[in-house]
Amino acid sequence: MTQTRTLSGPVGLVGAGYIGHLFAQRFARAGYEVRAWSPGNSTRTLHDRLRQSVSTLAGIGAVGSTAVDEVLARVSVHDDLATALAPCAAVMESIVEDADIKSACYADIEAVVGADVPLWSSTSNFPMTRLAAGMAHPERAVVVHPVQTQLIIFVEVVAGERTNEQTVATTMGFCSDVGLRAVQVRKEIPGFLWNRVWFAMLREMLHIVDIGAADPLELDSIVRTTLRAFVPVFGPLQMTDLIGHDTLRDISNALYPELASDQAASATIEAHVADGRLGVKTGQGFYDDNEQRLAELTTQLYRIAGELAGE
Repeated sequence: MTQTRTLSGPVGLVGAGYIGHLFAQRFARAGYEVRAWSPGNSTRTLHDRLRQSVSTLAGIGAVGSTAVDEVLARVSVHDDLATALAPCAAVMESIVEDADIKSACYADIEAVVGADVPLWSSTSNFPMTRLAAGMAHPERAVVVHPVQTQLIIFVEVVAGERTNEQTVATTMGFCSDVGLRAVQVRKEIPGFLWNRVWFAMLREMLHIVDIGAADPLELDSIVRTTLRAFVPVFGPLQMTDLIGHDTLRDISNALYPELASDQAASATIEAHVADGRLGVKTGQGFYDDNEQRLAELTTQLYRIAGELAGE
């Protein structure tokens, strides 16, 4: 029996940078036609990047040997927005993280697609209520934020104040179609779920470095080792059950006043930016051998992300 698919037509992709490329790959691997357009020039290299990433997946056995050709055949690039999106049953927006630019782009998208076509945004921070404020049909718009490394591990689906239930249901159904684990965020909060957890940990780690309490590489090592010891078995909230909530309460009351409460980027990060130590993009950051380590790290990340994305 043929499985019923949530969408009856192609998926439009607006913005084909790193995140857009990951969505194009996932949608095409699941059999959907993807029609890509970008306000910049990212579509020019989209096929090359897809060929490289899907070939890497094939090399580690995550996809079949024919996947590269199949993905490339399903993804088309277009110079004109209307030509790209007119036949589409849904549109994924993954352009620059600027609220005004996104909102202006939505007006252009709405001018060329039907009123019932869902509009998804991969924004990592902006609430859809803000982004969709000027839309003619804000009920069709919802955030679909990817949590990813080399692959999308899961997505956070975040409705705006005027997003309707049908849009959310269609979005969740489509995510199921393409094999994406989707977590519906129950309240529209800046940063959504994972970024809030991730940046809370980063803020504390960077504060420890700022005050000179630990060498950054040693701190990185002990956090990585400790998380590897228990996170594969249980999450932090389950760990509180093992600790005991009464014990957790007492530790919290003593420790919380001592934790970082910075309202801006850490002094160490500001110093790195000023010195041009931007990480992988410049070759140096906390680590000075990023360039040499990148190929090995990338392969490891593909393998781990592939396992996690399949859970």
